Amino acid sequence: MRSRFLGFMIPFVLATHLGLAQQSVELSGIIESQDPLAQMTRVGIHIVDRDGVWGDEIATVTPVAGTFSVTAEPAEDQELRAFRSGAVLLPGLQNEYRVSPEGVNYVQGRVNMYVDSNDSGMFERVSDAFYIGVSSLDEPVGFFSLIYVDRDATLTGTGVTLELQAGWNVFTVRFPGDGAPQYAMRQRVDDLVLTAVLP
Repeated sequence: MRSRFLGFMIPFVLATHLGLAQQSVELSGIIESQDPLAQMTRVGIHIVDRDGVWGDEIATVTPVAGTFSVTAEPAEDQELRAFRSGAVLLPGLQNEYRVSPEGVNYVQGRVNMYVDSNDSGMFERVSDAFYIGVSSLDEPVGFFSLIYVDRDATLTGTGVTLELQAGWNVFTVRFPGDGAPQYAMRQRVDDLVLTAVLP
């Protein structure tokens, strides 16, 4: 009886564990700035709230020689909300897509640069100045969005079907000079370009 019970439970536990696994994503690239970066400059990934304002930081690194690599680790305590069709404006697709199945929740992330003025190792909106600029992809040129979902999902637009895995996903669209836009969901992107200006 015990061996039968264990034989049933082991696959169940493994399936449950795999179902709860949440993937992380890695973003790396270069920083373009006309002026030298300020001391204590950091690159962070921040959560975008329901009002479109970025705030809570989930990852941060110090750039090295104008380059950076930052990883968005799985997160459990985000302000998830229903991922309805067209809920997020995605480069190239805008809001013309559908999400399935029903009941998927999401939160959006954003890559930012700021000056950690008190060397606390994290972004503080009251005291830390932040850079303004554009985040893009380089080869070929394009744009990206960070999306966290609480379960596997499918995003379908005109002529494109993309699979999101539970956890963080990087939606990318690239525009090759001699072809149609190229859409993808990735776990790693290494050709980001952050154009940074400190006001």
